[in-house]
Amino acid sequence: MQNNKQNNKKLVSVKNLNFNYGKDAILSDVSLDIYKGKNVAIIGRNGGGKSTLVKLMLGFLKKKSGEINYYVDKNKIGYLPQIREFDTSFPINIFDLVISGLTKKSNLFKKFSAEDRKKTNDLLVEFGIEKLKDKLISEVSGGQLQRALIARALISSPEILFLDEPESFLDKKFEFELYEKIKQLSDSTIVVISHELDKLCCYVDSIFIVEEEIRIFEDKNEFFKSEFAHRHIHNHKI
Repeated sequence: MQNNKQNNKKLVSVKNLNFNYGKDAILSDVSLDIYKGKNVAIIGRNGGGKSTLVKLMLGFLKKKSGEINYYVDKNKIGYLPQIREFDTSFPINIFDLVISGLTKKSNLFKKFSAEDRKKTNDLLVEFGIEKLKDKLISEVSGGQLQRALIARALISSPEILFLDEPESFLDKKFEFELYEKIKQLSDSTIVVISHELDKLCCYVDSIFIVEEEIRIFEDKNEFFKSEFAHRHIHNHKI
C-alpha cells in the first residue's frame, strides 16, 4: 500500500449514484473519487449501504441512476467479499481457491504456469495456511478460509483492492498484522469496509462515511477532529 503520498491518477469516479431495494432508498446521490495510492476506509452504521456501494462499483448490483467510471483495467481489480457471502459447500481446495484469483473473465479455463503455482505457494506460506493447501474449503475454519480469500484477492497484484470486513473470523494476532502484511505484499490502492478503524487508521488516507448519503473526509485527520469521530469510534457504530 502507498499511504504516504497522493497520486493524481484517478482510478474510479462515482457521480450522483442512487440505489433502492424496492421502495427503500439505500444510497442517495453518492459521488466520490478514488485516486491511486490514496487508501480509503468506508465506515458507517450497519445497513447504511457500505457493502451495497462497493457491489455497485464492481457491477454486482444494478444502479437506479448515476455514473460509475473506471480508469483502470477491470482485470486489475481485486475483491474480498464478506466471508458469510461465500459458498463454503463448493468443492474446491485451498490451493485452487487462491490460484483462481489469477483467472480472468475472458479466460475462465486458463492453464496455470509453474510461476503461478509458485506464487500461490508463496502466498499460502505468507498467510500461514500452506499445510491446508489440499483441504477442501468446507474442512477449514472461518479464520483459515478468510486468510485464503485475502490471498486470493491479492494474488493478481490488483491496482485497486476492495476489502469488505477483512478482519472477520481472524484471530486477534493476525488481525493486527493484516494491514501490515497487505502493505508488504501489494502496491494496490485499498478501499476497505471495516468496523475496526482503530486497527487500520494508520494505513488509510481518507475516510468515507456511508449512511445512505456519503460524507467524505479526504484527509483522515479532519475526520478525527470532527464530531463524527466521537460518534463512530466511541459509540462503536462504525
